Amino acid sequence: MPTYLQQRYRVWYAVLDIPKDVRPKLGGKARFIQSLKTESRSEAEILVLPLVAEWKRFINEARGKETSSSVDLVAKALHWRDELRRAQDDQQEHSVLASIVDDELWKLNEIDPKAAKIAAKISEGQSYPLDRDIDAWLAPQAVEQKTKDMKRGDAQRFAAWFKLSHEVTRLALQKWVHHLQVTDELSTATVSRIISACRGYWEYLHLIGHIEGQETVFDRVTPKKATKTKTAMHSTRLPFAPSDLPKLLLGALDNDDLPLAQLIWMGMWTGCRIEELCSLKVEHVAKDHFTVVDSKTSAGLRKVPIHPRLAPLMRHLCATSTDGYVLSGLTFNKYADRSNAIGKRFGRLKAKLGFSERHVFHGLRRSLATELENMGVPENVSADIVGHDKPTMTYGLYSGGNRLEVLREALSRVNFKITPEIERRLIS
Repeated sequence: MPTYLQQRYRVWYAVLDIPKDVRPKLGGKARFIQSLKTESRSEAEILVLPLVAEWKRFINEARGKETSSSVDLVAKALHWRDELRRAQDDQQEHSVLASIVDDELWKLNEIDPKAAKIAAKISEGQSYPLDRDIDAWLAPQAVEQKTKDMKRGDAQRFAAWFKLSHEVTRLALQKWVHHLQVTDELSTATVSRIISACRGYWEYLHLIGHIEGQETVFDRVTPKKATKTKTAMHSTRLPFAPSDLPKLLLGALDNDDLPLAQLIWMGMWTGCRIEELCSLKVEHVAKDHFTVVDSKTSAGLRKVPIHPRLAPLMRHLCATSTDGYVLSGLTFNKYADRSNAIGKRFGRLKAKLGFSERHVFHGLRRSLATELENMGVPENVSADIVGHDKPTMTYGLYSGGNRLEVLREALSRVNFKITPEIERRLIS
């Protein structure tokens, strides 16, 4: 247990070393020491905490620092709770411990009634600090690190709003949801994600016995989804019109961001997702096609024909690569994505050019799909080019997919009107 205990002739003492920098201000002593006047270790473990907290307050005051009494209070109350639970099978020991805790709570009530009430709830198992077990909850979850970090942030937001579990009621949660939507201006989808993560954390705390009751407190809390019309108005991604593409390319080139312009050019002629392009290695590029080996879906793992207008840039990028990737020089973020930084640059560019939030890099994928449809390309062929699932039984389940030459012929019909001058500037 605590390093603050020392036994002398069967009697337990509280001890705490005094840091050298404050010893002159505390009488020159090297340590605090005081008898707890008990031979019972379990009693000593309870009695030592308030005494050590007081000594630490002296040390902090000697250093001119404020003390965080609330942290000490929570630790003390949790220790009382654990000791009372441990002694439940021994009526006599439990009675002695309960009497000691009552005495401590009475003393605390004389100083700070509000703190005493909170300590009583924690020690009696009626409340629990919500910030203590977030990492333990996340540790065994077999999800990507990015998902874990998002869940951690959601749970920390929850624990910052509701410090203790007894504060969590359905009405309080509904008010919090309202705050998230109105004050923090979070979307319905984001708020629903936060509530889902917090519900999972709440269920975990129930499972390990830190909370009792209120299992259904999260029911009827998740905000209602927006109507289909409203959702379509605000969140549907839009394709870039053919006339938008030169603006994007020139915007990147005139901003001296050649890699971004090259990425946009690749996206226009392939319909690939941004990370598919940023993670594409030279070894996966052949003379007339390349292979996507890293995609968010199984349908995305595919061979993509190289459009004749894209071929010169692809040859140039492969020949000049310095790191084995077609787009050299991109950095990985902590989630092993190479598209993060350049994706943000695209976001700033399109905003500067006046495009809406509904225009994202994925819009280039939609642009190509729109052109393929207008050229009369069958949907199953377009799906194989851009890497979409085919839901039909014949093509989706039984077919092995279109031959590469079929895809190449279909893709070659697309001909965005980009001036030769822009194309020349893409190869420096």
